[in-house]
Amino acid sequence: MILYKLVSKQKDAEVISEILLKAASEPDFRNSLIKDQRILDKYNISREAKFIIKNSISDLTQ
Repeated sequence: MILYKLVSKQKDAEVISEILLKAASEPDFRNSLIKDQRILDKYNISREAKFIIKNSISDLTQ
């Protein structure tokens, strides 16, 4: 169970980084995320990871 959580968190961290890098470099993707955060549903990540991405995206736009 502990190993699963560690692997899951590592995977979340990798996907978070991937999405944030894409959002920073691709304005269309970033705007799509801002307008419809259901885009994150296609990624197999935790609610916590989605929360981190949503907050980070809003920070990018300020």
